[in-house]
Amino acid sequence: MYTKKEVCALVDLTSLNAFDAETSINDFLEQALSFEQKGFPVAAVCLFPNFSSLAVKKLEKSKVNVAVVAGNFPNAQGFLSTRLNECELALEAGVDEVDIVLNLGAFDSGNYAHVVEEVQAYKGLMPKRNLKVILETGYLKTAERIKKASELAIEGGADFIKTSTGKDFPGASIEAVETMAKVIADLPSSQKVGLKISGGVRTYEDALAYLEVVEKHLGKDFVDPNTLRIGASSLVSNLMNE
Repeated sequence: MYTKKEVCALVDLTSLNAFDAETSINDFLEQALSFEQKGFPVAAVCLFPNFSSLAVKKLEKSKVNVAVVAGNFPNAQGFLSTRLNECELALEAGVDEVDIVLNLGAFDSGNYAHVVEEVQAYKGLMPKRNLKVILETGYLKTAERIKKASELAIEGGADFIKTSTGKDFPGASIEAVETMAKVIADLPSSQKVGLKISGGVRTYEDALAYLEVVEKHLGKDFVDPNTLRIGASSLVSNLMNE
């Protein structure tokens, strides 16, 4: 059984609202710092890339990482050059991690080489920083498609594979996470790829159900912020108030 603090340490505390502004993000970052001060530090905050500089400066004395969604989140449409440039600007601001969305159009078209090449292009910008690739499992639906998308993201250089954007499609599911965990479990021992569960994880019980699946396939040592994350906006507050 994992404690609430152990669960909290896996969380990417998230604010990805259409109405986010400097004032609301400043409050959000203050909340992340207050969690840390109360003994419930999160692994990272995750926000839109235009708030990169604000977050990096605000959290510079904290152990909390700064992650951003980029590459024209949540749909990954648009010119690749502009999507890459958005990542470059965030990286220049000093963010630690970038979450992008897999090219689902190319995936559906069977253009797997292009899917891999895009991920490689993103990873090429951040060789020493984490690239999380969102599969959008609620759209992919079947285990076969989720498995293939996981394999392509990893082939492209993903440091983490992530379930969902939490936007247009259903979020994480136990079945999707199990499929992704099995793909990671089949990798050579020298290849380290993390897993991020995102979308719909709101309670301690929700988190424990996912951790049970992860531990089953990847072992207890995998349940660590370096290899496992939970993307959530309300989970930490719920953990502290339960």
